[in-house]
Amino acid sequence: MKARGQALFAFVRFWSRRWTGADPGAGAQRGREVMVVEAVHALSEQRRPTSVNDVARELGLDQSGVSRMVTHAERQGLVVRRASGRIGAASAITNTAAGEELLRQAHAWQDEVLRTLTADWPDEDVETLMVLMDRLVRAQNATGADGH
Repeated sequence: MKARGQALFAFVRFWSRRWTGADPGAGAQRGREVMVVEAVHALSEQRRPTSVNDVARELGLDQSGVSRMVTHAERQGLVVRRASGRIGAASAITNTAAGEELLRQAHAWQDEVLRTLTADWPDEDVETLMVLMDRLVRAQNATGADGH
């Protein structure tokens, strides 16, 4: 049996490459698109303008790479950038209807994967997993993205 930390990271590594529901040929690019709209969606729930730097922090990636990802998502019609109205301020990024639809499809696929993986589990076990995963995410958010 793997050590606990190794088991967690093996799980994360496997699913981080597959969480979009896209076919394998389109998976990497679609994955980046889903990452952008997921981050923009999560940040928009904070009810403040979302910048490229905010998205970079949310994803734990460098600003220049995220800027390219956002530009691509914008060209695909998944997000839109609008001037903030303040001179020198960063543009505000929001998801378009197409971006929200992509996110809905990704979430539906994620839900289906969970149903498949836990199909023979008792309902109580699935609920316990969800409670513990939520607790793990809250702990991670409280300690910061780098885990320190």
